[in-house]
Amino acid sequence: MSLGKKFTYTGIGLMAAAILFTVMVAGIDVRPIAPDGSLVGMGGLNIAFAEAFFSDVPGVYTINRVLYGISEFGGILALVTAAAFGVLGVYQLIKRKKIFKVDYCVLSMGVLYVIVGILYVVFDKFAVNMRPVFEANGTLESSFPSSHTLLACCIFVPAIFAIGRVIEDRRISFVLSTIMAFLAVVVVICRLFCGV
Repeated sequence: MSLGKKFTYTGIGLMAAAILFTVMVAGIDVRPIAPDGSLVGMGGLNIAFAEAFFSDVPGVYTINRVLYGISEFGGILALVTAAAFGVLGVYQLIKRKKIFKVDYCVLSMGVLYVIVGILYVVFDKFAVNMRPVFEANGTLESSFPSSHTLLACCIFVPAIFAIGRVIEDRRISFVLSTIMAFLAVVVVICRLFCGV
């Protein structure tokens, strides 16, 4: 099986897993456990996780500001990464004069970023789950899907593969790909354990 087919099947499998998980979060063990009484999927698991990691007093949850800050910075780095691929795409378009002469992986990244942007707006308006704590301004923000996790998975992970195609120097490509993988893991773990 060719590498392209492996990537395609892997992508389809991951998309199916994400859709299945979203359906599960939206429909299994839905309880009114958010601070404002709004419904949260997988309520029992959410309560157990929050009690284990974010609470000294049952029902009172805190945010780990260090991990939250790291994940916020990781989100900014994801946007910088997306911008770098955007600049590369515009440069190639100007230099090569036709959109289909832009590297396929750069075009693919652009399409992915448009899809991620649409998903971000949709899930911002139609949150599946809410955070277990109020924001400083007294409002609740969506917890699932996490915009930072979405950015980390949909920008850093594809960048790992795209970097190998646009940077010829294997050492530089390896270092940058390793950094992308590290950032993806750090953002996801920090977001999971920061308490939002």
